[in-house]
Amino acid sequence: MNEYNSKKRYLGEFYTPLIFAKKSLEYINDVISIDELKSGNYRIWDMASGTGNLEYYLDKELYKYLYMSTIDENDIDYCKEKFKEACLFQYDYLNDDIIASENIFDYKKLPKKLIKDLNNKNLKWLIFINPPYATSQVAGTNSKSKKNVSISKIRDIMHSEKLGESSRELYAQFMFRIYREFLDREVYLAIFSKTNYIKSNNNEKFRNNVCNYKFMNGFIFSSSNFDNTSKTTPFPVSFIIWKVSKLFNIKKENIVLDILDDNGELKTKKNYSVVSREELLNKWIKRVRTTSSFVPLSSAIVVKENGKDIRNKICDGFIGSLMSCGSDLQKQNLTAIFSAPQASAGSLSITKENFEKAMIIHAVRRTVKVNWLNGSDQFIIPKKTFSDDFKNDCIVWSLFSTSNQTSAMDNIYYNNKYYKIINHFYPFDYREVFCNNSFLVMMEKADLYATI
Repeated sequence: MNEYNSKKRYLGEFYTPLIFAKKSLEYINDVISIDELKSGNYRIWDMASGTGNLEYYLDKELYKYLYMSTIDENDIDYCKEKFKEACLFQYDYLNDDIIASENIFDYKKLPKKLIKDLNNKNLKWLIFINPPYATSQVAGTNSKSKKNVSISKIRDIMHSEKLGESSRELYAQFMFRIYREFLDREVYLAIFSKTNYIKSNNNEKFRNNVCNYKFMNGFIFSSSNFDNTSKTTPFPVSFIIWKVSKLFNIKKENIVLDILDDNGELKTKKNYSVVSREELLNKWIKRVRTTSSFVPLSSAIVVKENGKDIRNKICDGFIGSLMSCGSDLQKQNLTAIFSAPQASAGSLSITKENFEKAMIIHAVRRTVKVNWLNGSDQFIIPKKTFSDDFKNDCIVWSLFSTSNQTSAMDNIYYNNKYYKIINHFYPFDYREVFCNNSFLVMMEKADLYATI
């Protein structure tokens, strides 16, 4: 992979596969007829045009109404030969013409023709875009960090408005500026992107404050169709057409997307409607208030002593800890049971009162088969009661699961004190296995031990 393509992959800039670019135009023409687009009433702007794959199948009669901008001058030079009648220009949509301190746009770098069209309130707009997908994050020891990939003036504004984790997503930054720039105009947003802004619990503030959208139509396909993306860990890429207006909000929309195979053919449909925070499965179980400190664990037998934000609290009646981090299916590996508090956020104390729900959550989260299509789906509160057989199945499965990280240990020294960790989840009587470790029936209370 050359340096140019390596940079684009790092930023999550993937060339739209032509088969899906062509398919997207079919969906657009179901919303806005080709005759209407040719009438001169519409302008089309792609703010992340790259090498023009999105526009490859666009009717040439529309080039005179087409604006294509991208951050890379090389891409503009390449496209000038293909789209001679279009208005092409180098532009950093996340940084140029933005006065962050005043939260306004000051058009000094835009072509005069585009400025004139933006000031014409009679024109309608089609924003047709496949923005970068990169997310700013601190990488692990074996990978390069993308900590600074999303730094921009738009991100600063989103931070100031407390829009949460969406500000780390480059495509969400594009959506934010488009929303602010075009809200008082008649506009359709036709966008290729990840589905996080629809599905993710962490993007609720973004949905509430930015996504004034009415769903028109759309489809979804696997990211494995893009060059230079992982074939082993693909994710869903959506193409959705939204009508943007203060009258709408994405939370009220019935979002049903066509699922396309690698040939662009319809396989089935999938509901992508927004799930509210209060409907998430982790809200189903009561979190009991913690009252005392205990030994925090990072795994079955490893005490977590160093690090930030270590959780080392338990409640009265504590019998174990349920790790249940996140709410989507791709977080299922962050689900386990411990005999002491699991050290990171996202865990809760198990008691006799919430035991059944804890076992159901553990089993359900662990047994669902995750694939590229359902990875962003949310675990939600069940809408029916469960039979005793189902509850017992979840309990038995949890006891023998590899994600049952419960253990029994003596003489655990932590914070200048000795502790005994009792395994309340061991499925056999100690007399059957002739073990002299710390099961509940063997609690010899010595002065050195702080027992539960």
